[in-house]
Amino acid sequence: MNKYEENLGKLKELEVSAYAYELIREIVLPDMLGQDHTDMMYWAGKHLARKFPLESWNDIPAFFHDAGWGTLTMVYSKKQELEFELEGPLVSNRLKFQKEPCFQLEAGFIAEQIQLMNEHIAESYEQVKKRAEKVVLTVKWDLQDPS
Repeated sequence: MNKYEENLGKLKELEVSAYAYELIREIVLPDMLGQDHTDMMYWAGKHLARKFPLESWNDIPAFFHDAGWGTLTMVYSKKQELEFELEGPLVSNRLKFQKEPCFQLEAGFIAEQIQLMNEHIAESYEQVKKRAEKVVLTVKWDLQDPS
């Protein structure tokens, strides 16, 4: 663990404007990454999950809160599938004002966390629910496909 990662606990106490966050997330990154930015955001989320592995899927909502990604709620769990809902002011704003809002960073993060926990290849996909002002993130894995 490097010094920056050790300092992250202190960074949780600082406040950053949503405007600054959204400028980077919705303007700078898509411009830098180009037409494949959604795929790259998914893989960035997976990479981030490997840097910050969690103990159980119950810890994922706290990480989302701390990262400022929104309020994550587990809706249901099946044998090989979990479904989460993501809501909050930044999520609502992105859904209202972005033509094609992207939640692939969050989807990749959840997929990799579940993959690390279950030791089976996991994938996640998003369903944007604009009227409900939330995003449904579904994670599925195959017990026949170990990681």
